[in-house]
Amino acid sequence: MSVESLSEALDAVMVWPRPPQVHFTGGEPFLHFPLLLEGVRQAVERGISCYVETSASWCTDDGEVGHRFTALREAGLQAVLISCSPFHAEKVPPVRTLRAVDAALEVFGSRGTIVYLPEYLKIIQIFDIDRPTPLSSYEEIFGAEEARRILWQGYGIISGGRSGYQLGHLVPRRPVEAFADMDCTGEILYAHHSHFDLYGNYISGFCGGLMIGSWRELTKVLDDFRAGRYPQLVEVLIERGPYGLLGLAQGEFDYQPLSEGYVGKCHLCVDLRRHLVEVGDFAELEPRSFYQHI
Repeated sequence: MSVESLSEALDAVMVWPRPPQVHFTGGEPFLHFPLLLEGVRQAVERGISCYVETSASWCTDDGEVGHRFTALREAGLQAVLISCSPFHAEKVPPVRTLRAVDAALEVFGSRGTIVYLPEYLKIIQIFDIDRPTPLSSYEEIFGAEEARRILWQGYGIISGGRSGYQLGHLVPRRPVEAFADMDCTGEILYAHHSHFDLYGNYISGFCGGLMIGSWRELTKVLDDFRAGRYPQLVEVLIERGPYGLLGLAQGEFDYQPLSEGYVGKCHLCVDLRRHLVEVGDFAELEPRSFYQHI
């Protein structure tokens, strides 16, 4: 994201009567540290409280971690959230996560240090902390039932990305009919937080790959939603959920349900959208790179 886009995004946040708390995230925001630091400064200038999320992938040197955290605190950052889970440990050696936690506690104190989720600090240290841990290791060492508890139940994972495909064998699957009475009103209209990406996409809650509008036109988006005007796929999901989207995909785009079923309604939704992005022309299915990496 350019500095200009960052400024525009922070201005867009001010559309709300009371500016919400902003979290800087990614990807990994510390890969572009000068931009992150500028973002904090600009947020503080606008009176927006903010925190930053990090995977700790960059935390290879104690001095650098402390220096960056201190610079952010001095710029007005209130807190740092450190992601801690088997899914991050799959790519990030746990020793980096532990280093980030120690440095954050020193710079921000306990009130400004958020570990998500803290109970996984012990779990990620069961293995070699100097190496990433493949997700398959949990099933190999603990068995399928305990792996399910750790990877699915304990983390509260949402099946709207790769998880339904890569970890679906650990949990029960259900046929499409099981989701007939589930809509997505809560996830789209009443999400407790949303995301602005660098392309201008306004993404509600955790519905990755589903743009409900452009944050560059946020006033228009809010006016449209108050008036009940929604993009086609968004309207279907609000009113009838993924099962309604199934009718569209089957009737017009030859979608074939997965014979093995789905682990949740988000798994059904993302599988439908993954099909529709290939055969249809829906502006809502952005960013396209989301679907290229599932």
